[in-house]
Amino acid sequence: MNLKDVLQALRSGWWLVFAVVLVGTATAGALTLTATPLYSSTTKLFVSTSSTPDSSAAYTGNLFSQQRVTSYAELLSGVQLAAAVVEELDLPLTPEEVAEKVTASPVPDTVILTVTVTDSSAPRAQDIAASLGRQFAEQVTQLETPAGAEKSTIKVTTVQPADYREAPVSPDLARNLGLGIVLGLLMGIGLALVRSRLDNTVKLPTDVIELTGVGVIGTVLEDARLADEHMVTELDQHSRVAEAYRAIRTNLQFLDVDNPPRVIVVSSSIPGEGKSTLAVNLATVLAQSGSRVTLIEADLRRPRVTKYMGLISGAGLSNVLGGTAALYEVTQPWGDGRLSVLGAGPMPPNPSEMLGSANMRSLLEHLRQTNDFVLIDAPPLLPVTDAAVLTAQADGCLLSVRYGKTRREELAEAAATLGRIDGKLLGVVLNRVPQAAAATRGYGYSYGYEADAGRATTAGASSSRLRPGTPAPGSRDVGTVARPASGGERRPAANGDLAARGRAAAAPLPPVPGRR
Repeated sequence: MNLKDVLQALRSGWWLVFAVVLVGTATAGALTLTATPLYSSTTKLFVSTSSTPDSSAAYTGNLFSQQRVTSYAELLSGVQLAAAVVEELDLPLTPEEVAEKVTASPVPDTVILTVTVTDSSAPRAQDIAASLGRQFAEQVTQLETPAGAEKSTIKVTTVQPADYREAPVSPDLARNLGLGIVLGLLMGIGLALVRSRLDNTVKLPTDVIELTGVGVIGTVLEDARLADEHMVTELDQHSRVAEAYRAIRTNLQFLDVDNPPRVIVVSSSIPGEGKSTLAVNLATVLAQSGSRVTLIEADLRRPRVTKYMGLISGAGLSNVLGGTAALYEVTQPWGDGRLSVLGAGPMPPNPSEMLGSANMRSLLEHLRQTNDFVLIDAPPLLPVTDAAVLTAQADGCLLSVRYGKTRREELAEAAATLGRIDGKLLGVVLNRVPQAAAATRGYGYSYGYEADAGRATTAGASSSRLRPGTPAPGSRDVGTVARPASGGERRPAANGDLAARGRAAAAPLPPVPGRR
């Protein structure tokens, strides 16, 4: 994992780092506020030997005292001395409890002992420290008085009386909060890096090449303003998302200059990767460029195209393949007529068999002859075989992959599925790529295509945004559709008149084999 990977992991996992820091800070604050305050009192004791006029003896006595203070520190924190303090002060504590409150240490290279007592009560801490000084002096006198002598060779003097401190020494709110932030930050960064290492979803163009052997022909950035919109190229044609679809259109047309794909299956590995959104927007931008396009809603199990485009979802593909309707009767126009949509129709009991039938092959061949492009919105590859069956009849398949959702093994299996039926994988479109990922990885487009609030659109742009059932530019009647290519009188296009909408889409097409 290089520095770029680390930065990407932190950008994508910033919420995790923030959450852990927040939890760490809150925990530190809660523990601090609920903890019992502790107060301390400190006294200092001077250890000396009996005075003598001999300087050599004085020096020797000083060394003797320095050696003694280390042992005396142990005595000060011992249970025996604590018992004497409990008896003197009549404390409601055991000697062991008092001993745990005492910390004694010698000042280096001196004969001074520092004694600190910590207790939940500031006055009691001071009393215990003062009592320790007195009791310790008496105990040393007893220990250091030779047998038969009247005077001890060691003397203990209090040089700093036990002090009284009103402010608690523990807990320290500022220190604990700082510690909580630092620990939370370290833990959050660690979790974000671990999460990134364990993440097996597809996020990079290099992942796509490694797993499928083909490249990414387009990247669609995530746009919160258009999160719930499917017809992005109609809603805001100046947005970066719309420009991304136009870039996909261009790249698709140049995949094979001598023999460009014209009948294209649009699918995904699993549901929820945006294949139908890709299909409707790609069909729209192809039509906007002047191409004649037919979009087939071939996901008979879970159709979405007609819903996204606001079209009638009654009769459709299954009726044509079943021989109960002619193609022109169920084909619906979109915009100025260059785009035609063939809805799914009623769900048949055998979708895979119907999509692999001779009627389907005849239909695709007929549409190939009468259109510049035929886009087929197919079901996902892994759950059912429909998309593979359709790809075998088409020029290739375009896979939609959702950033951070499609797992690596799912994409690899989808590519392998196409390989087993000798289907051609044209390329992959990465969609819903976060802005943060785009900034660090160079995804997307930044050509300034965001729409300004007051930007005026050209006449061509206006015509490309026509809703179904509206007239082409120059039409006089809002209630009519564009004139059919074969001529004929315009007629009202009521929502319930499917036949009228179908006849207005294009010239009557020859019947597909199998129609009654």
